Amino acid sequence: MFRLRNLPRNLLKRRVLASLVLVTAILGGTLVYAQAGKVTTSYRTAPVSYGTITQSIGMAGNLTPTSEADLNFASAGTVQTVYVQVGQSVGVGTPLGTLDASLLSAQLSQAQATLAGAQAKLAQDRAGPTSAQTLTSAQNSVASALVSMTNAQTSLADTQAINAQSVSAAQAAVTAAQTLANADQAAVDQDNATLSADQAAMPVDPAKVSADQAKLAADQLVLNKDKAALDSAKTALAAATVKAQQSNDQAAAQLASMQQQYSAARSSLASLQTSATPQTIQMDNAQIQIDQINVDTLQRQVDSSTLTSPIAGIVSQVNVKAGQSASTGGASGTSAFVIFAPGSYQLTGTVSDAQVNLVAVGQTVEVTPAGSTQAVQGKIASIAPAAVVSSGVATFAVTAQLTDTSNSIRPGVSASATIVINQVVHVLTVPTSAVHTTAAGSTVQVLESGAPKTVSVQTGASDPTRIQIVSGLKLNDVVVIAVITSSLPSTNGTSVLGGGGGRGGGGGAVRGGGGG
Repeated sequence: MFRLRNLPRNLLKRRVLASLVLVTAILGGTLVYAQAGKVTTSYRTAPVSYGTITQSIGMAGNLTPTSEADLNFASAGTVQTVYVQVGQSVGVGTPLGTLDASLLSAQLSQAQATLAGAQAKLAQDRAGPTSAQTLTSAQNSVASALVSMTNAQTSLADTQAINAQSVSAAQAAVTAAQTLANADQAAVDQDNATLSADQAAMPVDPAKVSADQAKLAADQLVLNKDKAALDSAKTALAAATVKAQQSNDQAAAQLASMQQQYSAARSSLASLQTSATPQTIQMDNAQIQIDQINVDTLQRQVDSSTLTSPIAGIVSQVNVKAGQSASTGGASGTSAFVIFAPGSYQLTGTVSDAQVNLVAVGQTVEVTPAGSTQAVQGKIASIAPAAVVSSGVATFAVTAQLTDTSNSIRPGVSASATIVINQVVHVLTVPTSAVHTTAAGSTVQVLESGAPKTVSVQTGASDPTRIQIVSGLKLNDVVVIAVITSSLPSTNGTSVLGGGGGRGGGGGAVRGGGGG
């Protein structure tokens, strides 16, 4: 009876207890939700500090010596001797090479004789008519000069004939050697054909193939020997040709000298036979001046037949050799010798038309040669006044002179250069990400009493990491680089407010940062 009587009361208590638990759970969830919705904010900051801002432009090029001598002989001729080789160090006045001066010396002697004849004629014209004895002496001089001229003509003809025979004999030797080498080559070709045919025959006859190989080897030895003889004959022909030309030139120069002396003797005789007028004296003086210029020119050419170095340095090119003909301009525009002074270099690169107005002569340049980690200092030496346009792109050549010297640098090595176009030292700076720039101007956020405050600033120079503050901030002000927000996690491990990580905890979201 008791249990039946109290059953409704127990059920009621249980229902009340269940309701309380439900209410508690609801209230508890609400509290968790409220707690999870709480947001915290923190700031990434940096102090205003003194620093140096450097702005630069990059370019690339090759290092070339600033002191380089491209040298050629003063006159054309045959190189007689080369005294230096590539890589050799030379001083000022060191002989580099010498031309064969035989022809020049003969021409100089002729010119000196002509000058002496003109001077003698002037003296005779000034002296006026002379005695019969003097006339006889002058006539004898004419006769003697005629004999000398005739002998020189005969000598030239004989020299040319002998030289022609020498060259012809050398040419015949080359032709004979070439014919023999051609026959040898034909025999070797036939041996190869026979050997190939015997090797391809079925069945192969080893004895016949072996005999073919032996004959081919023997004929090849004969061919090699005859080719060597042909090369020797060609060398002899070249030497004979050069020697013949030099001999002919000397004989021709001797004849020209004798002809000039004969002409001078005749003029002298004519002057003795007639009275000289003022016009004759004037013409004599003019002729002496012309002859003196010719003598001086030839004398300089003889003196300069030996080429010397005008600077101290290192030989980088030798483009001539003994026996070779040399011209005053070099072959194909190349110089006979090239000397450079080590330790002084320049670099020429290009900058765009948008950058050229930022570059000025005297600006500092840091040059890093290829293969080096150490930059050397330099200065901008020159800027091209006009652009070079290629495919519609305009660039300007800029040359930097290295102020640091290094004997380890080799001419022509590639290098990169950094041109310092602007540098401000010991100025107030902040990270570039702290500055926000719009059309209205630039601002930063300054942290005061834990809260950011927007401040207008005037900026100056900037580089990739920092920017100059001209006004609006003072030393040690704290500026905001980034704002970080975060929320507390809920009981089931998720955040009511989502977002990226930050210093304040999980789920942070970054605001701001980018600088103008």
